[in-house]
Amino acid sequence: MTLFKIDVYRNTDSQLFPYEPGHALTKILNHWRDLPAETSPEAIASHIRFVMSIDLGYLESGRGEDCALPGVAHPHSDGEGDTDFLLACTLRLLGRAGMGSGDVVGVTANDITVFLTTDDSCSPFQWRRINPPRNVAGYGLTAEVIYQYLRGGSRA
Repeated sequence: MTLFKIDVYRNTDSQLFPYEPGHALTKILNHWRDLPAETSPEAIASHIRFVMSIDLGYLESGRGEDCALPGVAHPHSDGEGDTDFLLACTLRLLGRAGMGSGDVVGVTANDITVFLTTDDSCSPFQWRRINPPRNVAGYGLTAEVIYQYLRGGSRA
């Protein structure tokens, strides 16, 4: 197993059109997952997009089961379904659900990061590798982001 760090960036310049170099991105998620070493960044990006978009009822029904998710080469091991469900709940409570076609996913393992984006909202599991984005803000899910939201701050 390998520890993968997954970062999701919202394209604040364009959520309906493909990412272009220079678009402003805001990190909305940082998440760590132990997965088989051979898991591709594209499979991880597809999985996180699925978790961010699928109905919570579907994820709830697979909380303790081995369930293969679309676009993912490995099945869940026991308990990972619960992690997906809780992550999806947290993202929805913070108003961060869903990914647009211009959003970006960064997948890091062994100090190597691959950045990916989709170009076609009709084909959500087709990914294109891109150069590291330069115009990035935000910190993902941090304690301070959650506290600010709980104090009645703007959408986290």
